[in-house]
Amino acid sequence: MSNTTRCEYCGRELEPRYVVVGEKRYPTGYAPCHCEGAAAARVAALEEEERKIANEKHQAEVRRLRNAGLPERYMNAEHPQADALCDLWADDIGFYIDGEWGTGKTLLASAAFRKLCLMGYSSRFVVVPTLMESMRSRKVEDRDQTERLATVDVLVLDDLGKETPTPYACERLFDIVNTRYNANLPIGITSNFTRGEIAQKLTEGDIGRSIASRLCEMTRRVHLDGEDRRLRHG
Repeated sequence: MSNTTRCEYCGRELEPRYVVVGEKRYPTGYAPCHCEGAAAARVAALEEEERKIANEKHQAEVRRLRNAGLPERYMNAEHPQADALCDLWADDIGFYIDGEWGTGKTLLASAAFRKLCLMGYSSRFVVVPTLMESMRSRKVEDRDQTERLATVDVLVLDDLGKETPTPYACERLFDIVNTRYNANLPIGITSNFTRGEIAQKLTEGDIGRSIASRLCEMTRRVHLDGEDRRLRHG
């Protein structure tokens, strides 16, 4: 059997390589050719491997974000203020993003949430009207959900105040906020209403005021203004 082969690009004979064990030599392949074609092929193979690794990493990130509840629309969310919100979180300070419809509140919250989630924190992104609707049933799994949301590292509640809550749902929301407050766990909020307005929007009783009071202490307000971006692009 021949111990030489040729480069498939330039036809040059390749030098065999061996490993010596005792007095015996064992073939281990051939030295790479340094011709232009072979060099280009090695670069292409390396780039393909890097693309494969990057794609696998991206798919893993998408799975993590989906499992955390981030809406599909915001999987690649970016915002110039997102890093500042992440810095707040590192100091155990949450954020309360308020503003009119279509000013980018959910986009900003999603961009910050995405960064925090991909840092490895346990995370949940929840649309509050959907959460409140699920809490109407008083099922055991809803109480379990309340406990998970109260203790997860990163929690973002989107669209607070848009729902019409039941007294029971408000009690569960208070449980979430109060548990995080006592544990010094930050929370992220988006709302069309300020922290002062949200008390009456949630409920006319003491629970709404208690939630709003804690949010005032737990979060840094971020106000977004401007015209409705959705209507502008409609």
